Amino acid sequence: MSEPAKFSGNEPRLYHAPSSYYSMIARLALAEGGISYRPVFVDIHFRRGQQQPDYVRLNPNMTVPTLVLTDRILDQSRAIAEYALGVSEAALDGDTKALLDLHYSYPVEELTFGGILARNPLARIMIPRLFRATHRRLLACAAENPDLAEVYKARAAVFAERARIFDPDAVARLSETRRAEAIGFMDRLEQALGDGRAAMVPPAYGVADVVWTVFLARMEFVGLGAEIPKRPALARYWRAMQARPTFAAADIWTKWHPIRLIGGILGIAGR
Repeated sequence: MSEPAKFSGNEPRLYHAPSSYYSMIARLALAEGGISYRPVFVDIHFRRGQQQPDYVRLNPNMTVPTLVLTDRILDQSRAIAEYALGVSEAALDGDTKALLDLHYSYPVEELTFGGILARNPLARIMIPRLFRATHRRLLACAAENPDLAEVYKARAAVFAERARIFDPDAVARLSETRRAEAIGFMDRLEQALGDGRAAMVPPAYGVADVVWTVFLARMEFVGLGAEIPKRPALARYWRAMQARPTFAAADIWTKWHPIRLIGGILGIAGR
């Protein structure tokens, strides 16, 4: 993990990865909320910073993002988004809660990785192997860090399940299922936005807009962007969300940026 200098030390620290879907949600919410923070890049691909003991003590889920505040740590993008926009889970209106629940019920990782594996024969070999290797490494970390043993074992079980889910013989069907579900979500959003509303839950931009903006960006990322213009209300909304200054400020990825990713890993780029 690398940390930029020239901060006062009083800002919240956001541990994140530039390409991470849920990190983008956190960054966009913080930008919309006008909350300054110290960005801390976590190399989740090569150095696997999210699995290092110091990070695990911050976020036992071994995921990004993590927002470290003076009085607490938020280790879920939903909690970070609600904090950034000044709402609490208990006080959410019914429409917003339903939209958030719908979004977070969807396994976006299966869409992303499923598509890669379905299209790439080499990936169908390498990614399951990577998952199995990660499973073994996490068990080794459990043995090396007794105080974190149960946390590492729990995370190892997640990777064992991923190796099962992304079985090469079943991944094509998985990819088709997740793509069909994503298109179905776009249909639902089109219907909701069909009355001309400017925000998912009128009258104002809110936390539901944060998560669904990042969802639409992921549709572009995985090759489903052509579905958006087929839905006029959704297309109008997507243009408006991209035009918001926070979209660029939050570094929302609609395509892969390998050079920037490598730069972040080397400590010469990234947010």
